[in-house]
Amino acid sequence: MPLSDQPGGIWTALVDAWTWRMAWRDSRTERYRLAIFSLAIIAGVAALVSIHSLKASLKRGIATQAKALLGADLQITSHRPFAADEIADLSARGRRIAQEVSFSSMLYFPDSDAARLVQVRGIEGDFPFYGAVRTTPPEAWGRLHSEPGIVLERATMEQYKAKEGQRVKLGALELPILGAIDKPPPRGNRFGGFAPEAYVRLSDLDRTGLLAQTSLASFHIELELRGGADAQAIKREIADAYPDAGWRMETPEDRRETLGNALDNFEQFLGIVAIAALVLGAIGVAGAVHAHVSRRVPAIAILRCLGCSADRAFAIYLVQTIAIAAPGAAAGCAFGMGLHALVIALFRESLPVAIDARPEWIAAGETTFSGFAVCCCFAVLPLLRIRRISPSSTLRDGAAPADSSSSWRTWPVYLVLAALLVALALLGDPHWKRALSLVAGLGAAFAILAGLARGLVFLARRAVRPRWPYLLRQGISNIHRPRNQTLLFLLSLGLGAFLLCTILLSKNLVSRRIDLPQFAESPNLYLIDVQPDQVEGVSAIVKSQRLEVIENAPLVAMRIRSVRGVPVRELEKRGSIPKWVLQREFRSSYRDRLNATEKLVAGNWFDPGFTLGAPTPLSLEEEIAKDLHVGVGDELTLDVQGVPIKARIASLRKVDWSRFNLNFFMIFPPGALDRAPGFHVLTTRLPAGRSSGELQRALVQAFPNVSAIDLTLVLETVRGILEKVERVLSVLAGFTVLAAIPILAGALLNGRDQRIVEGVLLRTLGASASQVRAILTIEYATLGALSATAGLLLAAAANYALAIFVFKVDPTLDARVLAGGFAITTGLAVAGGLFLSRGISSHPPLAILRGAG
Repeated sequence: MPLSDQPGGIWTALVDAWTWRMAWRDSRTERYRLAIFSLAIIAGVAALVSIHSLKASLKRGIATQAKALLGADLQITSHRPFAADEIADLSARGRRIAQEVSFSSMLYFPDSDAARLVQVRGIEGDFPFYGAVRTTPPEAWGRLHSEPGIVLERATMEQYKAKEGQRVKLGALELPILGAIDKPPPRGNRFGGFAPEAYVRLSDLDRTGLLAQTSLASFHIELELRGGADAQAIKREIADAYPDAGWRMETPEDRRETLGNALDNFEQFLGIVAIAALVLGAIGVAGAVHAHVSRRVPAIAILRCLGCSADRAFAIYLVQTIAIAAPGAAAGCAFGMGLHALVIALFRESLPVAIDARPEWIAAGETTFSGFAVCCCFAVLPLLRIRRISPSSTLRDGAAPADSSSSWRTWPVYLVLAALLVALALLGDPHWKRALSLVAGLGAAFAILAGLARGLVFLARRAVRPRWPYLLRQGISNIHRPRNQTLLFLLSLGLGAFLLCTILLSKNLVSRRIDLPQFAESPNLYLIDVQPDQVEGVSAIVKSQRLEVIENAPLVAMRIRSVRGVPVRELEKRGSIPKWVLQREFRSSYRDRLNATEKLVAGNWFDPGFTLGAPTPLSLEEEIAKDLHVGVGDELTLDVQGVPIKARIASLRKVDWSRFNLNFFMIFPPGALDRAPGFHVLTTRLPAGRSSGELQRALVQAFPNVSAIDLTLVLETVRGILEKVERVLSVLAGFTVLAAIPILAGALLNGRDQRIVEGVLLRTLGASASQVRAILTIEYATLGALSATAGLLLAAAANYALAIFVFKVDPTLDARVLAGGFAITTGLAVAGGLFLSRGISSHPPLAILRGAG
């Protein structure tokens, strides 16, 4: 049937067998080029599938292990001991009850004459009710409930070469080591993450003498509820029955939400990386289709002369695009699921919950389909040019039609594309505002890079001067030659440099907050839980070690009862204040001056003549003042160990929390809280290279309740966590680069035919092979340098925003990261360009004469 007699319409053409046969025949000379670009789809979809599968696995792990993560149906935490009637009432609400007391203390190893800060956990009952505790030997946990002893973490035993049966001293009590903990019970105290845990019987804690001296103990009750009981309903009943108790209650659902919130920023970043990698792959497809259509203009024009409609010609090349995208998306899905399993296998210990590597079929299917749809939408944009190719193009030497990106036909495609990207963002982040911000931010980065590419073409056309050396002029002129690949070059390399440098710079921002060398005069050793009558003795021990007591601050625990006369519980129900204000117990202090890490931003410092009886002056930290919506002159009612105190805000302070000095949300004048129960914290500084072991041994023998927190040990723990997270992020973000490399390779290969013709022309005019290579080197070096500059400028801007709004530090740039990023990006451009352009300079000049003939 003649082409002119075939039915029209795009949808009819797509299902016509003739269209598919023509698409297959037309692609015979282009398949290797199109295959290169399918690698970009594979990389983009693989990143998308692996990241969303990892997030789905984490959520599934949290959901299935929620009870094991808490160990109970309901956990109640208090900073004071539970009364007997409270324990009886709580016990009546459940089937089984367990009690726990936890606090930090020094553990002394007599055999090695060493002391170590540990988190002591005294447990009574069959906790955990869900999940299992594993020890070496296996019977150690059971023995702990029936005989005196202590179970330690394996790392602690290895550090001090302690063995089973060896005795250690906790306070006034010596206990034998029963074994090592392999899988611990769930933690109820967050501080346990920085200090190794030591498990004893609750009944043995009284004999240590530590509970009578410590002010930092946390008291926990764990309940196993009867079958069918609603944990959330019982939690509300207890809150109503004890409204002023100040208890913190947690259910498995709360623990699940807490872990989800903790992963929030991590998931947002992964979502950015995933979408960026996918969009890079889609841009690669669009670039391939654009170049492919440009080369096939003569063939399309001949088809139009034979009566082929614009819709049918469009359908032929849409079929080819689908043939590229569909296998690429399927292969990307397979690679992504493999990467998901590999990441879990390699970084299982870095993840907050135990998860297996089984496939997440739903997440993989959703993201694969979305990735396929995004790639097709990107490809449709250059395909729309086909509809503008007329039969008369055969008389214009196959000239391509003008770009139709501004045509009215493209706007529906843009709208569908935006909707798909927002849907993908919502898969990773259910908060629609943040999802929109993510897509908008990524779109801004692409727009900036595209604008820079167009600006570069404009400048390259006008900047070249006749007096410049010929090789330099020719190399720069190639940037704006017909069918140049400058836009794809800058998008692929620029975005890859931007994302990877942002990761490295962000890691440096976090490291700055926990880096000791920059605080040459700051304390690095905290002595906490020092009772008022122990301050002089502890200070004397510190000075006997030839150390200086830098700070000595009293701490008093309190809660906020009301704000401007309105109870905080009512304000929280209205949504006027955050929920954490209601639950938090503030550790406040009193002194007569500001320290080096504070400055007043409103009001005045305390009047020395303040009188007791009137509202007590209070200096409040500015950020919490914003959360409470209060200012200078407003009144707060505070609950200090059951005694209400009225306080009037006299000033607001800006506090540098990144420093290791003693900083507080609330500061009172001396005399206001002198008789309130509390303890002191002393700080000192160990010289570089000196261990705190000698001071800790002296303290544990004289004052066993005093805990020494060596910040160098805490920082080592934090750095270890950050390094694990960084490795996970780096592996996944590396897929952005993998998506960029096929785009770069395809862009170079698409321009290879034209470069061969240009190279032969130059050889015909007398240029040597080395001169042709020099021209290519100048072109690639210019493109690489400008891509690196654009990416690094975006990374610097992102680093500035992260420093100011997220990490709250002064923005600085690491020159090594920037220099390395510039060198690597430029070097990759030159090396890749020369490698894929090899052989261009060796074509004989006779080829141009044969071509002309």
